[in-house]
Amino acid sequence: MFKPYKGECNQCNEEKLIANSRGVCIDCTYQNNHGGKTKVEVQRERQKGKVQKKKPIKKTTRKSTGERGLFVEIWNERPHYCENCKESLGSEPKVHYFSHIKSKGAYPSLRLVKSNIELLCLQCHQLWDFGDRNEFKNRKR
Repeated sequence: MFKPYKGECNQCNEEKLIANSRGVCIDCTYQNNHGGKTKVEVQRERQKGKVQKKKPIKKTTRKSTGERGLFVEIWNERPHYCENCKESLGSEPKVHYFSHIKSKGAYPSLRLVKSNIELLCLQCHQLWDFGDRNEFKNRKR
């Protein structure tokens, strides 16, 4: 992180607060970013309506994978208990309860196959995906 300091600007050669590693003051940096106009000039143009404000960024929506509907079906068909440690999962389905036995990356064709998805509590799901498989088996009741 650059720490501003008082010094001579490499662009206007005046003693000012240097705002970046190139040795350029805040005012010159602003002018470089606004076509050579000062902050006051830009503000006046905005008041007169000459400068257009930036357009808002469009929000993109994700394409549906179909997993949500499948997860709801599985939740309605199966008992709400972890298939490994038998811990209760409550009454509300959460995404982290649904674990793919064969990973989606290695087996994309099995992504939406009910028999490839098991209900696991958060701890068992973490152990299955990222942890030690022996520790996962030790949680089994």
